[in-house]
Amino acid sequence: MAGSPVVVLDVGASKVLCLVGEVQNNSQVKILGLGQSPCTGLRRSAVINMPQVAESIHTALTEAERSTGLKIAGAYLGMAGEGISTQTNYSTVGISGASNPISEEDRDRALLAVAQEQVAEDQMVMHRFVQSYAVDGEPVQNPLWLHGNRLSIEVLTVSVAEHLCTAFRHAAAKAGVEIVGTVLESVGVAHAALSQDERDMGVALLDLGAGTCDLAVFLGPMRHLEEIPLGGDDITRDLSVVLSIPIRESEKLKCRFGSVSCPGEDGDEAVTYHTTAGRPCTLTKQQVSAVIEARQREIFEYVRQSLVNSSYNDRLAAGIVLTGGGALLDQVAPLAEEVLGHHVRIGVPQNAIAPTEVSDPSYATAIGLLRFVANEHSSPVESHEADRPRNGFAHALGKLFNFF
Repeated sequence: MAGSPVVVLDVGASKVLCLVGEVQNNSQVKILGLGQSPCTGLRRSAVINMPQVAESIHTALTEAERSTGLKIAGAYLGMAGEGISTQTNYSTVGISGASNPISEEDRDRALLAVAQEQVAEDQMVMHRFVQSYAVDGEPVQNPLWLHGNRLSIEVLTVSVAEHLCTAFRHAAAKAGVEIVGTVLESVGVAHAALSQDERDMGVALLDLGAGTCDLAVFLGPMRHLEEIPLGGDDITRDLSVVLSIPIRESEKLKCRFGSVSCPGEDGDEAVTYHTTAGRPCTLTKQQVSAVIEARQREIFEYVRQSLVNSSYNDRLAAGIVLTGGGALLDQVAPLAEEVLGHHVRIGVPQNAIAPTEVSDPSYATAIGLLRFVANEHSSPVESHEADRPRNGFAHALGKLFNFF
């Protein structure tokens, strides 16, 4: 039997997307309905017009309710960009009786100890990802049933600015829906577009958004998270400036002819447009793609430097996966491979029963959020390598930690 329906909101710089769905017995996500609305209330990842964001949320919710026949009262919100912070926390607990193996209770004490570590006063914890364990200073994959005197744990803590959560909750309330939880968007995308083998081998996930790009590195668990302050809107503005056309028209031009490379006869195809002065002009697709390529190359060079600085650049055996609306640009994967020096593939939502129009990379975040939340909704704790204790203490820990 499928779980109860779950609702997620993906609020981006270009649109607000509301998805309603459920996880089937075969672990596939079934999309029951969706609604979307253009959004101009964000610049980069910063809110510049919250009433407009509220209006976009309301429009998307209304459309989703109409498509499902359901009344939506609560939704989970994806968070990314400005206001997201990470920090590494450590804890060590003593093991009573060296002759006794490390138990689940010992591990839980270590997890609870690190959960007591504070983040900045204006931040709220969203996720804690276990990075490693060590017994008496020796790294281990799983400490259970091993012998030792000290158990140490390293955790990556992801938090979000409280004022941002408050603002989005207020906007959602104005739109008639309650935000019942927040999820890091990179976590959602990973659930939709990455396989477990890729995460185990080492992979970078690059979500090419309109305002910004979100970079997440996985080597087993999530290891690194960073916002790239460039996105598809920069390409749109470049076209607007270079061609002297309105932003709205340059966005249409990008979506229709968008490519980072147009070799051969295809590049000679004529593209006709009108400037802001009303003067008709004609360029070739190759000339348009040259403008797009220049900015997209800059974005990838920024990403490459970020990966080098993170120390994980040489550990991405599974390469890099591109998602988001920017991944729809023609020939973007070959350009990424050239600049980043890794195998690159386009990530599309996996194991989803959905209409064709939501099966492309631009919907990976929303579908991934839906999968993550639906799994959590039916089982508050993701499966761990060892059997979970079934008491209330372990249940509480499950709400604090995420185990990839």
